Amino acid sequence: MKANADVVAEVLRERGVRYAFGIPSGQVVVLLDALRRAGVEFTLVSHEAAAGFMADVWGRLTGTPGVCISTLGPGATNMATGVGNACLDRSPVLAITAQDPVDHLTRRVQMRIDHQALFAPITKASLVLSPGKIRAQLEAAFNLATVEPPGPVHLDLPMDVAAGVAREDPSARVSLVDPEQREAPDMASLADLLAHARRPLVALGLSVLRSRALPELMRFIEKQRLPFVTTLMAKGAVPEDHPLLAGVVGRARKDLVAGFCKGADLVVGIGYDPVEICYEDWMPPVPLVHIDFEPADVAPGVRVARGFVGDLTGMVRALAGIPVVPNEWSPDELRRHKEALYKALTPPSADLAPHHVLEALRDILPREGIMSCDVGAHTHLIGQLWRVPAPGTFLVSNGWSSMGFGVPAAIAAKLARPELAVVAVVGDGGFRMMAGEMATARRLNIAVPFVVLGDSYLSLIREKQRGRNLPVYGVEITRGAYEPPEHYFGVPVRVVRTVEDLVPALRDGLRADGPVVIEALVNPAEYETMRL
Repeated sequence: MKANADVVAEVLRERGVRYAFGIPSGQVVVLLDALRRAGVEFTLVSHEAAAGFMADVWGRLTGTPGVCISTLGPGATNMATGVGNACLDRSPVLAITAQDPVDHLTRRVQMRIDHQALFAPITKASLVLSPGKIRAQLEAAFNLATVEPPGPVHLDLPMDVAAGVAREDPSARVSLVDPEQREAPDMASLADLLAHARRPLVALGLSVLRSRALPELMRFIEKQRLPFVTTLMAKGAVPEDHPLLAGVVGRARKDLVAGFCKGADLVVGIGYDPVEICYEDWMPPVPLVHIDFEPADVAPGVRVARGFVGDLTGMVRALAGIPVVPNEWSPDELRRHKEALYKALTPPSADLAPHHVLEALRDILPREGIMSCDVGAHTHLIGQLWRVPAPGTFLVSNGWSSMGFGVPAAIAAKLARPELAVVAVVGDGGFRMMAGEMATARRLNIAVPFVVLGDSYLSLIREKQRGRNLPVYGVEITRGAYEPPEHYFGVPVRVVRTVEDLVPALRDGLRADGPVVIEALVNPAEYETMRL
């Protein structure tokens, strides 16, 4: 006899879900068994936050909502970190939490909290699965998670409902969203705006990656000879070896990028989502043209000359058809700016420096390979220095900016794209948050090198303290000489202390048939020059 949990598992499988990430409990074992029989592989993690991060990355890379599962109470609160990441980084996810029996939902009992109150601010919807309409609720949740802007949907599954006999009402309908059919507005007037500007600048944001019109975007930029900047998560929308790229806003040596932007007299934002960084944080006081599926979200001082709001794919495609409008940007000006930026990011160092690791890894990692990174000082350097050749090859937490993202992101990326080389680059602070996931990587035999930039500090916060002329306090990760262990939960460790040892270690790590940790003990002095 089919249980309601079987209906959940069947819908997940029908909608293309291959993995569910999480930590089980007694309240969720019925669902776990249903997943097993339906052919959805449950992947045990060491912390529920990792399950949320992994579901996020699965959703980003495949377009199918990733699934994470936890018990009630502390499992749900732990998993909320990863779910919040999916919310602000715009990833489709289904977050399923176990819950007490229905008759306990109004009582103060062990472990129970109000899951709807917990997840409401960080999801697009929070539902309690109900007998008779579980299939309809699941279908609605899938649709809502993937409609623009994509994001997580929370599903609460009371344990007695999960085990109850399925009696689905075939007429049940659940509508969580009525997708607005957005048409692309006429973009011809953009030519007039460009014609009245001498030095227009393009700013690419996260949403443009979902436009399905990236070739047309590059044709527009090249045809008009427009310099462009990107946000951190828009890296790769146009290949970053492109000569018209002027840098990434808000990252290492952001002062130099902002200085170049001051030469613009018009900014054209395409797919720009302020959840990453607000326009006003870097824009000069010039008019803004905003092109997105949502209206511009700006501070009062930002002057929006025109907002094109509608189907982003259609609008980007229309951009490629705009006739050429001359501008006064000089190729030499852009070249000199990029040379100065690169020089500032790669100061000479006799010691092993973070930029040595990144440049060596970029040369070794195949062009289509995937790099995930964590949050910290190294993220700012990666944001500016790491060249992303294509969408889906760079994974980072920016809207949520959560430490601990990099390790589980790499594991999920390798599951989603097993044919590609995958590497994680994390700071020692973020690595320690998720060191337990080395047990997950070992158990799955994930062939991923985890490169740890070890400097024994929370370097980003240390630089923030120095920037305010405060003493360095509360940010020391290790005290005294640090000697890395031989392994983490069976994952071997290779220690790199010199530039000479770096390339062989990275090559061996990428050739390994299982996980390996490469602890690169770096001198963090260059972070002091990055204006973080």
